[in-house]
Amino acid sequence: MSLALAVALALAPAILSAVPATAAQSAVADDTVTWSVTPSQGSGKARQSFDYKVDPGTQIQDSVIVANRGASPADFLIYATDARNDFDTGDFGLLTRDEKPGDVGGWIKTASDKITLQPGEQANIPFTLLIPSDATPGDHVGGIVAAVLTTTTKDGSTITLEQRVGARVYLTVSGTPKVGVDATGLVAGFTPEWNPFAPGTMSVSYDVRNTGNIRMDINQKVDIAGPFGIPLGTYTPDPLSNLLPRQAVRVKVTVPAIAAAALVWSTITLNPGAIGTAGKVPSANSTSSPTEPATATPTPTKTSDTISVTDKDTISYVAFTASVVSLALSWTLLLVIVIVIAAGYLIWRYVTGTRERMYAAIDEAAAAARAENGPRSGGTAS
Repeated sequence: MSLALAVALALAPAILSAVPATAAQSAVADDTVTWSVTPSQGSGKARQSFDYKVDPGTQIQDSVIVANRGASPADFLIYATDARNDFDTGDFGLLTRDEKPGDVGGWIKTASDKITLQPGEQANIPFTLLIPSDATPGDHVGGIVAAVLTTTTKDGSTITLEQRVGARVYLTVSGTPKVGVDATGLVAGFTPEWNPFAPGTMSVSYDVRNTGNIRMDINQKVDIAGPFGIPLGTYTPDPLSNLLPRQAVRVKVTVPAIAAAALVWSTITLNPGAIGTAGKVPSANSTSSPTEPATATPTPTKTSDTISVTDKDTISYVAFTASVVSLALSWTLLLVIVIVIAAGYLIWRYVTGTRERMYAAIDEAAAAARAENGPRSGGTAS
């Protein structure tokens, strides 16, 4: 029985953080495989990723360098695939090898799909990127991967472990840019403390979706308000960086020290912006230009009859807001109130009952006295 596990994804952290090369390690028997995947030099300059700005129908010839930096020979699988954001964390990731790419990953054809490298050896692998003539405008993101497969046996089953390193591919197709962000599934709930007089915690969750065709950063804010708009608390979730087109990320936040105000309104505000604006909240309806990718070969051709994303046109980013109302009650405080009301009612019943009994006793005593001292007959004079 074979179980394929696509794990240990290392998407070239060095590529992402301005270090010239990246490496991943995999334990194979007693040896260690260490390798890197980097773009070949473009125009004599080291590139941290593949960045292209082109028109539909363009063909690009480029190459990727895979280097075995370990002490033993290793076999590498070479393939391209699409990128995605992890739904729970928003982190950048790639489709697994078993998932068929439907975007830029499917437009890339590498000259080799499997290579063997000796220790210290590297290979320059050419690839062709053919953008379809009907490719949609905007950003298309993927990666070129070098993967190492290892197998082990556990409980009678053969487990295949895939470790991979990838170089990112950022492709921008000219055309009309579309910017949009949406939030769905907004729910909020209040959790009180056992102390009836202590504030509780508000939990808010929602799904942020990039409905446009360009990647963006999104800053967030959650405001909690009570009746008549009384502010109760504000929370700033971590910004979402590099949210890809058509991708969604679930956001869960907890806002502490919220008073039990019976009814509360939770309002989320999403401020989209160009790549690099994470942590810098722009004003609503602000304009910005997308970050210019590093120069790559070939030079893109300008499209004359459309608004071209590749020309760094000014793009309007509009903030998105949504609200939901929920109950915010302290059940322990309600219990205390019920107990107090019940105790007050019992005391009132006791007092009124005692008074009624006292008045009834007085009336009975008065009636008995009148009965004993009834009218007397007068005597006859002699």
